[in-house]
Amino acid sequence: MTKQKWNQQSAIGLGVLSLGFLYFPQAGILLKGVSFVLLSISAILAGTSFQNKRTVEITAALGLLVGLVFLYLPLFASVRGTAFHLLFANAIAFGLVASAKRFATAASVFFVFIGIGFLYQPFLPSLSGSSLHLLLPGITVFAIVSTPTVLSERITIGLITLGLISLCQPWLILFYQTGFHLLLTGLTGFIVVAHR
Repeated sequence: MTKQKWNQQSAIGLGVLSLGFLYFPQAGILLKGVSFVLLSISAILAGTSFQNKRTVEITAALGLLVGLVFLYLPLFASVRGTAFHLLFANAIAFGLVASAKRFATAASVFFVFIGIGFLYQPFLPSLSGSSLHLLLPGITVFAIVSTPTVLSERITIGLITLGLISLCQPWLILFYQTGFHLLLTGLTGFIVVAHR
């Protein structure tokens, strides 16, 4: 068996296993944590080992859509806790195989701006709670697909700096409450940019 075939089968196997862990009726926090790691590994393997990138791209886009539906539609409140797993893993796979780089970059920037908007809007607290679900997948796709690496690094370092300043300033509690979100978003993006 070739290495590529092994990686393809591993991606499928880990994806199925992690979804089993994620949606197992008695799944505890440990199984959901293991599922997050396995889904991320499966997404990386799928994005790098399959020749038919279009199929992976469509599957990842559908996974992102399902994650958003699970996150925001009240019909699926019982699976809302799994939305972040789906969004983050599918963002990795989508970023690795995106054929339309400009569209993927624009969509990821849109997600980051919407996430930041949700952080600072005063009307619906539930939107503030879901902002990290948009920020981390958005910055992950942006860090993978954006062409100028220097620009990506500067943006992510800017988010890290803004997060640190927000956490350390003593004047506005809102900035203190949202500083960790900005810090984590910038750090995630910087790690992805540094390793792509």
